[in-house]
Amino acid sequence: MAAPFPDWNDLHDILLITDAGSLSGAARIAGISQSTMSRRLAAIEANGQPVFLRDEMGRMKPNARGRELVAAAREMAAAYDRVKARLTQAAPPLRVASCAMLADVFLSACLPVWAARSDSAAELSVHDDLMALPEDSYDVLVAPMAAAPERSTGQMLGRLAMALYAAPSYVAQYRIRGRLDTLEGQGVIRASKALADAESFRWLARQGGNVTMLSPNIPTMAEACAAGLGIALLPVETAGQDARLLPIDGPKSPSCEIWAVADAAGANDPRIAGFLKWARGEFRASHAGMQAAG
Repeated sequence: MAAPFPDWNDLHDILLITDAGSLSGAARIAGISQSTMSRRLAAIEANGQPVFLRDEMGRMKPNARGRELVAAAREMAAAYDRVKARLTQAAPPLRVASCAMLADVFLSACLPVWAARSDSAAELSVHDDLMALPEDSYDVLVAPMAAAPERSTGQMLGRLAMALYAAPSYVAQYRIRGRLDTLEGQGVIRASKALADAESFRWLARQGGNVTMLSPNIPTMAEACAAGLGIALLPVETAGQDARLLPIDGPKSPSCEIWAVADAAGANDPRIAGFLKWARGEFRASHAGMQAAG
């Protein structure tokens, strides 16, 4: 009866012996004894079907039959390696674009939690003028805005409580005592670029005052405010913890809506859809100073 035709395990052993050039070398690579490797080869070459030529030094080279089996083994190994690389390759990161303020108060802590939950890395980029970004430069945009832009789909994560602040030096210089009914006559730090379109900052522009600086970046506004440059509209969550700033009793700002949006064409991507759904709950649960969306 003919010996069974070599299966994949046999081909693997033939390839090991070919590359090592000897039974002892193949056994070391496989982590088995030389006697075990010798028994395996004997089973492959049973019934007079040799695979290797042996010289007087014990070196082994495949014969004509062996060379065909080695070629098949190399093709199978290469195919396996290609499939393994494709199936184990890490998924591309979820690209999240946002502003410095939201990176600070939400995303820097949120994204590692998301990455651990989804087994997908997250890549955060911070920009001043978010609405000027090309749509193909991000997967999800997290920003203060009034609604999802046209051709986008999104989720309102919540509302960020805002209030007026000034430095003690500014309060002393302008002798602010008690409530301000208006910002007329006051130095005011206002938003620019995309941030200026957020409801809270449109409200601030209607309150009057003398513009002392424009910035698309809330942390930059806070620093200018702390330096005494004027009154600024800032998130309660961060400014309320800054000892360099004093809250101003004055007109009450509406809260600032925070949205996570994605291009409508890409929103069916499970990672994007999953993040949009998850982020609202995370936003609500993790920030006492953020009023959850209704």
